[in-house]
Amino acid sequence: MAPALLDHQLTVPDEATANQAAEAVDILERFLRQHPNLPGVAVSLNADDSDTTLQIPGHALRLLVDILAQIANGNAVTVAPVHAELTTQQAADILNVSRPYLVKLLEERKLPYRRVGNRRRVLLADLLAYKRIDDADRRAIADELTSEAQRLGLDY
Repeated sequence: MAPALLDHQLTVPDEATANQAAEAVDILERFLRQHPNLPGVAVSLNADDSDTTLQIPGHALRLLVDILAQIANGNAVTVAPVHAELTTQQAADILNVSRPYLVKLLEERKLPYRRVGNRRRVLLADLLAYKRIDDADRRAIADELTSEAQRLGLDY
């Protein structure tokens, strides 16, 4: 079954939220440049006459910067463990393809999956590995087409 984290409603950030996230990214990136090998960091949380300090791993802080950067760019974000199993619709959404196209990839064995009853499940880790390879292939083809256009003098 897909984890509950993947089932929540994604919210596209409004302009104020995106601006706030961008400011946080700037501050956190500057902090991380000054402290590149940070094993952990104390974070202070303040709200409504309440102060709390907690320790978080440095790696988690770097992930937070990545999340905030996506929000700053106006993107909705979700978090899922890499061992999560996705439905075919969730997997298609991540690849930005139709569900029938994703099912075709599964049937052609281009992407591993397992059956749970009559349903197919795809590991997020497998999907991300496929996406990295597919993205690299697409970039290589685009680079080749660009080079060919330049060679033929078709670039403007």
